[in-house]
Amino acid sequence: MKKTIVSAIIATAAIASNANAAPGDVAIGLKAGTLGAGIELTMEAIENVNVRFGANYFKFGTEVEIENNDYDLDLKLNSFTALGDWYVTDSSFRVTAGAFINENSLSGVALPSNTYEIDDTVYTSAEVGTLSANVGFNSVAPYLGIGWGNPLSDDSDWSFMFDLGVVFAGKPKLDIMTTGGTLSDNPALLADIEQAEQDFRDTDEIKYLKFYPVVSIGLNYRF
Repeated sequence: MKKTIVSAIIATAAIASNANAAPGDVAIGLKAGTLGAGIELTMEAIENVNVRFGANYFKFGTEVEIENNDYDLDLKLNSFTALGDWYVTDSSFRVTAGAFINENSLSGVALPSNTYEIDDTVYTSAEVGTLSANVGFNSVAPYLGIGWGNPLSDDSDWSFMFDLGVVFAGKPKLDIMTTGGTLSDNPALLADIEQAEQDFRDTDEIKYLKFYPVVSIGLNYRF
């Protein structure tokens, strides 16, 4: 499904740029912000409305406590965007709406420990084996925001852009897995894991993760 959507975005962008865009109607840009580093293609749709297609990526490691266990996790920012910009006036101010293919995630393994606590039950490392976790979000998420800058403006071939908005990513989902332990397939352990995953989704502290803030700046060149 994700590959189909990505292919459709790329095909649409290619067709539009080859068939409909006149000189000065296409711009390409580099950007950086809370979505990571990205590349973006901008085209004119109708008067005062542009469409943008982009991809963003960034990755780094961090230690995080999840449900009473410490994990060495990789935070992966990976998203594809399809956005529409409406320039409300003749200024560079715009209102932006669109959709994200959201593959942002946290994944990794628990730090070495003699014991692990899963749903208030303490298990030994031999019983659990390798304990790993993955935190993911809805694969497709809407976006709403504002911004300044028009890459297709007649003022200059070079332009800056600034975006400020929110991705409605949905409540994150936790998947906990054990492998190689003496109780890895034990129904009691699996039930504790399932309950820990549900407790994570019900925690008030993660509710804010449903709304991922977007702040980015970009440099564009118009062809």
